[in-house]
Amino acid sequence: MAKLDTLGAQVSANKRRSAWTIALFLLLINVIFFVVAYVLTSGDMVTVAQVMIWLEVFLVLYILYRYWQGGQEIIRMNKGQEIFENSPNEQYRQVYNIVTELSIASGMPMPRVYVVPDNSPNAFATGMSPNKASVSVTQGLLDIMNREELEGVIAHEMSHVKNYDIRVTTLSIALVGFISLMGYGLMRVGQSMSYYRSSDEKDNTSAYFGIAMMALGGIILVVGLPISYLLEKVLSRKRESLADVSGSELTGNPQGLISALEKLQGPQPAANVLSPQAAGLYLVEPLFGKEHKRSWWSRMMDDHPPLDERIAALKRVLGESDDSQ
Repeated sequence: MAKLDTLGAQVSANKRRSAWTIALFLLLINVIFFVVAYVLTSGDMVTVAQVMIWLEVFLVLYILYRYWQGGQEIIRMNKGQEIFENSPNEQYRQVYNIVTELSIASGMPMPRVYVVPDNSPNAFATGMSPNKASVSVTQGLLDIMNREELEGVIAHEMSHVKNYDIRVTTLSIALVGFISLMGYGLMRVGQSMSYYRSSDEKDNTSAYFGIAMMALGGIILVVGLPISYLLEKVLSRKRESLADVSGSELTGNPQGLISALEKLQGPQPAANVLSPQAAGLYLVEPLFGKEHKRSWWSRMMDDHPPLDERIAALKRVLGESDDSQ
């Protein structure tokens, strides 16, 4: 009971941390809104306020759209193929059965189940609530994991659903995308305007304004986008460790996930379908572009704690379970 209370306290603390991080995301976006509005209106504060209101409306509509999508956009991005209980493929039936058993054990609604046609072994959950959740595994994961290991991996993903981690992660991915969209959008608009030249050689206001828009878009991409990525990392690392432990609580068998993560420590093929935009959702950080090799920048920007740290934490849980028996 004490261990469950401790886990519950950690989940609650993670939710508070997530709320603060999302608040910082929104603060960053509103700072960008203000700068954009100030430049567009040449500093007229009344007009700045009006532009800010329209930008806020656009942001709210964007967030509502991502909420309505319920993670299906991420499924499409990763080319997920839905599978069912009566699938002719034995591997698919096994995955579906594991998800069914874990949803019953956790008291959660049955999520939709997908397989991603990628040789890179991985898994992820999507959806803004347990009622709209889905669990996806790659073909590469199915090819190398036994049933016990698959159960450990899927329990990890189901824990993300139960703890509402995927709502926060999906929202953070959406907000990073929004900042990126603003930066590239301003650069494209500014580029178009900078090509314009008035017939009056002394009046090239539009061209100068376009150059200012390009500069502003560049600043957003160079300064705002890295900050948003760092905020996303703050959300990811603690959340993964908690899902490892709570997933093990769900199965009552930490060894399944330990064995799965140990297999993933070995050389793995590069991802050719998984999207870098959704990296924060994956079980482990995929390889992109190079077989069996990651750049120092990629390692530094990991969304996940190192695998050896996650395995060590699970072994401590396993040791505590053995001691209690």
